[in-house]
Amino acid sequence: MPLVSGYTKQNGTVVRQYWRAPAGTSKQTALAFVIVAAVFVFGGSPMSTGSGTGTERAPAPRPLVATYPIKWPSSGRAAPRPAPTVSYPIKWPGWKETAPRPAPAVSYPIKWDRNGGAR
Repeated sequence: MPLVSGYTKQNGTVVRQYWRAPAGTSKQTALAFVIVAAVFVFGGSPMSTGSGTGTERAPAPRPLVATYPIKWPSSGRAAPRPAPTVSYPIKWPGWKETAPRPAPAVSYPIKWDRNGGAR
């Protein structure tokens, strides 16, 4: 966040030094940052802080083993076949009609070659 140093306006008003949030940020962003920082600082760790003998250990993680190709147990019935959700061909009312040609909004000629600098 940039620090804006103090200055005096043209009308004589003295402006003190202040912090200004960058463009696009808001109070909600700052609030979210404070909440995340509080959770990080005060958040609980997965390890217990209770009094113990110190010999207790968490169980070792199970190894991830997979045998490929994976074959799922069958339930004895055939899987349902997908069915289309629409019937083709789809026809909209008036889909073969062409749109009417637009009519010009002005009836006088417009000179497009002028650059508009002499106004």
